[in-house]
Amino acid sequence: MHGYLCPGAGVSSDNWVSSRVHMSMMGPFGSMHKKTVELLITKVADYGLPSPANNADLQSGKELEDFEVLDSNLSADLLYSYLSDLYIAEKENISSGIIEENAEIGLLHICKESIDLVKERYDKCIELVDKLRSNYEIVTERTSSLHNACDRMMAHQTQIAAGAEQICANLYYYTQYDSIMKKLSTGKFSITGQVFTQILSTIDECLRFLNNHIHYKDSRIYITKYEQCLSKAMTVIRMGVMADLEASHNAVKDRHIKLYVETRQSGYTDDDTFALLYGVFAARANSIRSALNVAEQHFRDITEFQLMTADCQQAYFKIRYQMLEPVIKNTIEELKRTHESSSCALTRNGCAFLLRLCDDEFRLYKQFFTVRDDDDNGSRPATVSIPSNPHASISTSFNLETTSFDDFIESLCRVLYDILRPIVIHNPHLETLTELCTILKVEMIEERCGLMQSVMSVKRLAGYTNAGTSLPFYTDEYMNPRNGFVRVMTELLGDIAERIVYRTSLYAQSDIAEFIPSSGDLAYPEKLEMMRKIEKEHTLEKILNGTENIQDDINATSSTSAVNLYCLWYPTVRRTVLSLSKLFKCLEPLVFQSIAHELLTACCQSLEDAAEQIRNSAAEKISLPRRFLDAELFIVKHLLILREQTSPYRVTVPPGSTLSDNIPQRDYVFDFSKYRTSASQLFHDRHRWFELTSNNAFLEFLLQVPLAVTEAAGDSRRIIDIRLKTHCHNLINTTSDMIIFEFADYIAKAEKTAATADFDLAKNDFLKASSMQNFAGQAYKKVTHLWPEIKECFDLYIGFKETENILLQPIKKRIIDVFTRAGTFVDKFYDDEQKQIASLPTQDHIWLVMNV
Repeated sequence: MHGYLCPGAGVSSDNWVSSRVHMSMMGPFGSMHKKTVELLITKVADYGLPSPANNADLQSGKELEDFEVLDSNLSADLLYSYLSDLYIAEKENISSGIIEENAEIGLLHICKESIDLVKERYDKCIELVDKLRSNYEIVTERTSSLHNACDRMMAHQTQIAAGAEQICANLYYYTQYDSIMKKLSTGKFSITGQVFTQILSTIDECLRFLNNHIHYKDSRIYITKYEQCLSKAMTVIRMGVMADLEASHNAVKDRHIKLYVETRQSGYTDDDTFALLYGVFAARANSIRSALNVAEQHFRDITEFQLMTADCQQAYFKIRYQMLEPVIKNTIEELKRTHESSSCALTRNGCAFLLRLCDDEFRLYKQFFTVRDDDDNGSRPATVSIPSNPHASISTSFNLETTSFDDFIESLCRVLYDILRPIVIHNPHLETLTELCTILKVEMIEERCGLMQSVMSVKRLAGYTNAGTSLPFYTDEYMNPRNGFVRVMTELLGDIAERIVYRTSLYAQSDIAEFIPSSGDLAYPEKLEMMRKIEKEHTLEKILNGTENIQDDINATSSTSAVNLYCLWYPTVRRTVLSLSKLFKCLEPLVFQSIAHELLTACCQSLEDAAEQIRNSAAEKISLPRRFLDAELFIVKHLLILREQTSPYRVTVPPGSTLSDNIPQRDYVFDFSKYRTSASQLFHDRHRWFELTSNNAFLEFLLQVPLAVTEAAGDSRRIIDIRLKTHCHNLINTTSDMIIFEFADYIAKAEKTAATADFDLAKNDFLKASSMQNFAGQAYKKVTHLWPEIKECFDLYIGFKETENILLQPIKKRIIDVFTRAGTFVDKFYDDEQKQIASLPTQDHIWLVMNV
């Protein structure tokens, strides 16, 4: 077809041109032929190409391919239609004779037939291809389905195989029960052997699996069965351990009998006893410990294991107590005979023996059992309780928790407790009781046991670095074996403290409050003057011997002699201070405060009685005002001593208290006597019950306060401070009255008279200038003569310049105030002549005289 239409398709260009010329000359058929050729050229020019209208739809690859195929089919059909129409038209023209048949028409016919053949073959090919495609798709679909089915079957087969293997593995945990129970029932194996170890491991493994898969069928039933196996295994271990313990006990008994026969003549030694109790008995320790360790590795948190371990430990402690009790009793009885005259030595040696026993028993206990923390689960809080208060009780840290070993040690220590307690409660000597208390609290509990507790705390704190590891945290070396000893001794300490409180109360009443002083005890100021004389002689001797720094020695001696010499203290003060110093170390702070309150109250009362006797003493050489001054200085001096000597005992804060707890305590006394009186009066005055006046009995009963509340000094500080304040005021008044009593009374009368409305100086003879001059002159004379004596007396009693100045300052002020009031009265009411007659000394002059 293209060969017919195109110039280069087998037809020369000359023939093409000549045919065109020939056609153009054919008239009307030539023009139609021309139009047909042009139409074909136009169609052929765009054959196989997309139309411009569809260029916008050719952007995607798939759309472009579909469009090209569709357009190619449409163009081929149209071309075939045009050729068919052209051939038919040519045939009709030839038949009509319009034109002649030529080779081109035949060629066109041949092309048409070729196209028909090609089209037919093309259609067959398309049909075959479609059929092949359909068959291919069917085969592909079936092959893919078969492949998928095979994959599913293989996966299902694999899953079934895995399930079968898992079922077989899970059935292992169900099928071991009969085998385990059979082995446990035979009992022909060692509890430390490999067979029994494997049994325990299997029981643990099965229980863990079943507990983790509780939803499996019959899991609960088999858990119960394996728990029966576990109980059976624990029974086997318990019986084996107890058999080993009993065998060890029997070995000790046999060795004891044999040793007794061999050494019947020479007797036992401590080494023999120690070898029996700790060497022979520990022969089977490794076997017992190994058996318990194997069980502990698997069943540490199981109740059956814990009960079994507790039973084994109780059996161990029972056997050890049977072995040790006679030894302890014999040893303590021997110590009692040796130290029959000294309960302190008996207590010290007995406690030392028990402490060594505690350490030895703990070492033996660790050979049989493993010591662990109760809360050891991998993580441990990094906190250690360390008392910050030096007076805190060391025993507090020992009483936080109790173990079976502590109970065992406590039962052993009860032997010493039962022997010491009767000695304590029948001991009448307060010094011995305080010494016993100091031995137990300070030497034994705080020093020996407290030091070990501190070491254990440091080791435990260092061991906290293992908290994050997966290894079990053993506490063998961190446990204090003396906890039971501390608890028993703390109980004995409480008994001693009760006895001390009772004896101290009697001591305060008999030896302090009811103390009857001798004449030498009340020889004030004679004994002080004698001591001052001895000091001066000693100082003079130093001067004669040429001692260097004489002035410093004189000042030091004079400042300390009158106060700090223990021998010059009043006996009740010495006893009180000595008792407090001993009681402070051995009593708890609250108990000590109560005892100190009682002792200081009795001591202050004894000082009051002694001062009253000094005040009433019939000394010929000493005047009455001087005796009053000596009495007040005596009591102030000893109150200052008490205040100074008891100051270390005032700052104690009980453990766990806050700063607010350190505030001085106050006691309140409630008096209900008025309530009883008012009630009895109410029933007595029945005639006033229904009166409608204020005299009504019920109204009076309701409005009257029936309860009287009085405050008492509850703290030792307040006892001394209140009494010291009172007697300091008395001392100031007594001293100032020695100088200006008459003058002050005269000035008071003058001021009172001058305050009246009709006051006239001329009408009051006692207010004359001569009277004023007489009283003022006497007072000034006493200032110049008595003041040096008063200062010397203060120096003799007090002995500290600072304290003397503090006490003398208000006395000076009171004396100067009286002269100042007199000067004010004179300036206000006297004329110049009367002022000259009165001739009052000035305030500066009086101040200068008293400060010389």
